[in-house]
Amino acid sequence: MRIAFRLLSLVITSLLIVLTGCSGPDKPGTGEVIVGVTSSLRVGVDLLELHIVQKVNGEVRSDKVLRSDGASPFTLPLELPFSNLPEGDDVEVEIDAVGPNDLPLFTRRAATTVLGDRKLLLRVDLSSACIGLSAPTCSDTQTCTGGVCGPVYVHPALIEDYWAGWTKGQTDICKPNDGPPTVLVGKGMSDYLPVDDYEVAQLEAGPQGGHHIWIALRMKNLRQSGSITALKGYIKELDTDANPFTVIFTFDPDEGGYCKLYGLRFQLDGAVKVDQLLGKTVKVTATVKDKDGDVGVGEKWVKLSNDIL
Repeated sequence: MRIAFRLLSLVITSLLIVLTGCSGPDKPGTGEVIVGVTSSLRVGVDLLELHIVQKVNGEVRSDKVLRSDGASPFTLPLELPFSNLPEGDDVEVEIDAVGPNDLPLFTRRAATTVLGDRKLLLRVDLSSACIGLSAPTCSDTQTCTGGVCGPVYVHPALIEDYWAGWTKGQTDICKPNDGPPTVLVGKGMSDYLPVDDYEVAQLEAGPQGGHHIWIALRMKNLRQSGSITALKGYIKELDTDANPFTVIFTFDPDEGGYCKLYGLRFQLDGAVKVDQLLGKTVKVTATVKDKDGDVGVGEKWVKLSNDIL
């Protein structure tokens, strides 16, 4: 009986050894890399288009163009994901930035390697210092970052783990603290100028038809870039609303901790004829909503001019 038991134990042990030997090495885990794109360039003003190519092990996985206008304008910061890739895969992103008049600004590249069971945040800054004659000329293995040439490849050991609030970790000159959002409505084509309620606002003929007034804004405690700015106008004497106007523009720093946005061409005669608007009073309401979900609202009554420039 004991001999039979020993033989059975020997057979089981042999089978375990054979099965273990045939199982092969463990498969590598999968991981993710999120490319976090930031910039101080003003979307819709300095930066109109991004041509983005994403590669995995040298093969193109995504090739797309993002524009600052149209039905789905892009905003910054921007996330470009590389998801569910095996450990050891090499990922690379190449971003061509385009400015006004289809002018190529620069090309920014970044690359790293996927780590199993990790979600990495590869930060990529589109720097204004990489534009123009003063920008450096970099080799194939380098890219312009912050006005100097740096390596395209970043070792994954040097990259932080991704976290949902990574964009809030940046210093934002327009949102320095947790104070309430403030929006002030003013006027100006090339700068912000304050106005009093019922001050005259000059009606002007637009270059492509329509008639508008120039609106400028000052705000505080809202994001400088990627905020959605919306204008509404209520024409009191006609008891009607002008067509709303929405843009995603980057604000400029201003005095006193404020930021400003100017040159907003607010057309008023989309719903009514321009001769009905002369001398009328309009309540202009400006709403600014940033990527954090914070909202600021400002209002100002203006009296439209009796003539048209």
